[in-house]
Amino acid sequence: MKIITSTRDRYRDVAVRASVIFFVLADISRIDPMYQYSLQFFVKLVQHEVLATEKPADYSEENPVMLQRHLGNIILRLTLSTYEQVCRGLFNKDKTILSLLICTAIERHSRRLMEDEWQYFIRASALVPNELPPLPPGLSFLSRQQWELTVALFRSVFCFRNLEGHLVDDTDSWKEFIQSDAPQDAELPGNWSEKLNAFQRILLIRCFREEKLFFALTDYVRCTMGPRFVEPPPFSLEVALSDSSPTVPIVFILSQGADPMGALQNFAQSQGRSLQYVSLGQGQGENAKRLIATCRKNGSWALLQNCHLSKTFMPELELQVAALQQHGANINADFRLWLTSMPTDFFPIFVLQNSIKLTNEPPTGLKANMVRCFSEITEEEFEFFGEEQRMGKYSKRTAFKKLLYGLCFFHSVVLERKKFGPLGWNVRYEWNDTDFHVSKQWLRLFFEEQDVIPWESLEYIIGQINYGGRVTDPQDRGILQTILRAYLRPDIMKNDFKFSSSGNYYAPPAGSLSSFMEHIQQMSLVDEPEVFGMHTNANLRYQLQVSQYLLSTVVSTQPRIGSGGGGSTGAGGGAATTPEEEVKRKCEEFEASLPEVLLREEAGPKSFTTLESGLPNSMSTVLAHEMVKYNKLITAMRKSIHELQKALRGLTLLSADLDAMYESFLTDQVPRLWSAVGYTSLKPLGSWYRDFLQRVQFIRTWVQNGEPTCFWIGGFFNPSAFMTGVFQAFSRAEGVSVDKLGFSFQVMDEEVARIEAGPERGCYVYGIFTDSWRWDGTRGVMADSLPGEPYASLPVVHFLPEPHHKMGPGWHCVPLYRTVVRAGVISSLGASSNYVLSIEVPTDKESDYWQLMGAACVCALAI
Repeated sequence: MKIITSTRDRYRDVAVRASVIFFVLADISRIDPMYQYSLQFFVKLVQHEVLATEKPADYSEENPVMLQRHLGNIILRLTLSTYEQVCRGLFNKDKTILSLLICTAIERHSRRLMEDEWQYFIRASALVPNELPPLPPGLSFLSRQQWELTVALFRSVFCFRNLEGHLVDDTDSWKEFIQSDAPQDAELPGNWSEKLNAFQRILLIRCFREEKLFFALTDYVRCTMGPRFVEPPPFSLEVALSDSSPTVPIVFILSQGADPMGALQNFAQSQGRSLQYVSLGQGQGENAKRLIATCRKNGSWALLQNCHLSKTFMPELELQVAALQQHGANINADFRLWLTSMPTDFFPIFVLQNSIKLTNEPPTGLKANMVRCFSEITEEEFEFFGEEQRMGKYSKRTAFKKLLYGLCFFHSVVLERKKFGPLGWNVRYEWNDTDFHVSKQWLRLFFEEQDVIPWESLEYIIGQINYGGRVTDPQDRGILQTILRAYLRPDIMKNDFKFSSSGNYYAPPAGSLSSFMEHIQQMSLVDEPEVFGMHTNANLRYQLQVSQYLLSTVVSTQPRIGSGGGGSTGAGGGAATTPEEEVKRKCEEFEASLPEVLLREEAGPKSFTTLESGLPNSMSTVLAHEMVKYNKLITAMRKSIHELQKALRGLTLLSADLDAMYESFLTDQVPRLWSAVGYTSLKPLGSWYRDFLQRVQFIRTWVQNGEPTCFWIGGFFNPSAFMTGVFQAFSRAEGVSVDKLGFSFQVMDEEVARIEAGPERGCYVYGIFTDSWRWDGTRGVMADSLPGEPYASLPVVHFLPEPHHKMGPGWHCVPLYRTVVRAGVISSLGASSNYVLSIEVPTDKESDYWQLMGAACVCALAI
């Protein structure tokens, strides 16, 4: 017994590391329900690594130096092996998150990463105080969000307690650091580089330049854990097969655009195995059972495709896998069970925990997509038309090759624009290889049957039907047509025609298939935004999107917060508050500042008026509706705050809704109880509440003083209803039918504060933000965004109703959305619930330019 105890104590460090890693694996199931790993799997992995770690010939556990070196080798192998085995079953977007979670869990356990630092990393915006100190004049280059996070940083993280003074004393150096192109690699001002460790430096990036956080965290993991933890292992069927057995199935977790069927068939052939499959769906359950029974006897491989399409078969699948484990000795040793499924929450956890998981995603990047398209084009297909055949003034062979390249480029561009989020497409469409292949067949058919290139027919079939058939958003449909016209156009026949201003992208001369592939292989791996017709700011938006996904995903894996600061100290050296104390404080602050409901008794004589005809003023009706909606929200907020306070005092049960509200307060999210009766918003809780107070005050001022001279578009629950009210007011005043009216627009030179009276007709509107463009007041036209400033404020705009209004030349229709996430629910009329209307703005550039840029307006930002 003493020997066992002694040996166990010697290996305690290995057990500690194993414990830390296992809890990370238990947490990642919160990212995706398919990421399931059992204790049994992990125990086998630990045992294997302990036994597989080599020992020197003269090894002795009595030698403490040798023992520690051996334990260090086991720990390294265990950590790396866990990462590599789990990594192959994760989507690419989650692989860096896994390495980060392992790294930070190890660092937190060893106390090299302090709890106050970790809490700021995952909850920075929740730590922003309601009462902010004024921004020092020398720090005017900081945005409001940056200043909020800065205050939270020096108040919440002990090592930054003197940051405010240093910022003020060395403004120029800090400005240079914050505004540098790569702050994650830049030298810190003063002696901060010596004072801060690697993770503390990341907190500065988190505070000042969130879009660079992904790069900073990747470098942090590389430096802390080693380069192999940021280089995921390549997709390998051979490795998966060697790790599997007749009783351990292999599960392909699918993503849109990736089908492992071809690769698996080729692999089975190379291994000399017979692959038999059933595509699951309605009525295929019995066929699947027979397939498994047959294959387990004769040693063939069984493949059940698309398990996510057969929910009713999943309990039976669990029984089948359990039977494999129970009767393993009676199963042919060559048998393997392969499964494919999209992520779904009804896939049996037992199967996931007792299987090898693999992901196989389509390539990303313009070059990779072009290679994929051309690799599926045969020599016979490419050279189908003869040089002597004519297509108008062109050889059919030359024209077909040029247009085929343009089609491939179009396909690659529409796929890659998705990475830019709403800047690329309002809705994320799942185009795939089928769309390309069908369009390619149509292109060939037109060339076989026509003597001239039917440009309009190609544009209609490819843009409106093949690809456009998936498009639901009207704005996206226009962008799709614009992209198609950029590549399938007569100019593509010219050898000097370029797809973008840089001249790096173009259709090569109509040579051989191999020459086209050589041309594609010379393309850059890095896609600059200009190839998509976008501003360089699009890259910053993409980087911010990646960093925010990483942050939100890490937060989602965290267990319920157990302590507000882990016993850390704040800037004043006092003990940090507990989560319950923090929630109580927020409840008290909200309760104290929550406005009273809006009452008609407050109304002044100009607020609710009637026309000479006796009809109510249209704007009075809009105001009344807004009052009802805001009062409903105020009442719900007051009631839920009161109930949460009672629950925290133990006077009532903490319901599921109140528990979610508690968590929302800690993570700076708007509670569902509020958003369910609230307006559309993407702001975190702190910003949302300040915005809410301003909105209520805007409506209250209207109630008390009458119609404002300028209307704040972001202050309405329903901006579209406000626009309808403006139309109705004009209609009743001028005797014109509402359905014949449209808006003309004039961007004003005056500031809101200087406008003393509203217009005779229409209304003045302020609070509109430009997205991916700005207003050039000097020239009076649309202009490109300034570098690093994707959003800008639009001056006051005069909305003037006009009968039979038509837009003239030199104007561009810019869609106005409620939020920066432009997607919404598409109505039966084809309009998005997030869409308000389109604003006509003067421009000296083509409308296609602004469409590709993703130019839009929004009523409210996400900060």
